[in-house]
Parts: sequence; C-alpha cells; structure tokens
Amino acid sequence: MKKYIFGYGSLLNPISRRKTFKEEGVIEGVILNGYQRKFNAPADGYLYLNLIKNPTYKVEGVLVKIKEEDLPKLIQREVGYECVNVTDNIDRNVKADIFTFIAPDKSYPDMKILQSYINTCLEGVAESKRQRWLLETVLVNKIEDDTNSPQYEFASDVGCG
Repeated sequence: MKKYIFGYGSLLNPISRRKTFKEEGVIEGVILNGYQRKFNAPADGYLYLNLIKNPTYKVEGVLVKIKEEDLPKLIQREVGYECVNVTDNIDRNVKADIFTFIAPDKSYPDMKILQSYINTCLEGVAESKRQRWLLETVLVNKIEDDTNSPQYEFASDVGCG
C-alpha cells in the first residue's frame, strides 16, 4: 500500500529526500490549511522546521508518494516528530490518507538552526517564492553558518544562491 507524505521543509528538496527513500510520485504546489512553519523541532543539538497550528496561515508543500516499506526509514529520519494525518487540511483530493511530521510546539532559546538545513529547504522552493517562504516562517533562534562544512545529514550538496 502506498502513502502520501506532505513535505514542507527538507522534503521539498528532491535531492535531500532521495537520501532516505525513493519517491513513487510527487504533486507540487499543494496547500496545507491551518498551519504555519516554525523552526522549533530539536534534533541532534539543533532546531529544524516544524508545523504549528495557526488558523490564519497555510503552508505550501509537496505530496510525496512513498512505499509502505519506506515509511520506517522516513520515521527514523524525522526523529522527534509525530506522524500526523492531515488529510482534511489538504487542498487536494488524492483518494488517500496524507501524513506529515509535527513536533511539539516548544521553545528552545539556546539552540541554533543550521544554515545548511535552511539552504536545503529553500532549494526545494521556487526562487521567486523563497523570500515569502522565509517571511511566513517563524524563525527566532540564531543561525549557525555551516555552509563551508555542512552539518545537516540530508543536505543536498549544492548551495542556495
């Protein structure tokens, strides 16, 4: 059985997601209503992108079709997140359940965000939409510039210019 995952961060980037699984198909420009992006999901000493409920926002992302046997690899990649069914909040009817990964909405004022992670996410966003993507994302923590030696395990190996 195949599943759909709504990607909103590094899973927007095909190079990054292929480091974990082989997608079976991708639908771009999908809207998740009632959520906003926020950098507050802790893992390996850094913060990563998360979704928080916000009824006035919507998040543009991708639906990635994956095989059932690839789901454990994705769950291992998304450590600290819960796999949540968001089918009712998606603007498309794909005749399947849609899941995404959401972590608890907590604050970690002393943790940083890796620039290599931000770059990986932005590489999956059309260049014309990157500025808006950043403006609509809650980002309050400091950024660690690791572009010369990327620390993010699933970095896409190319720079975001």
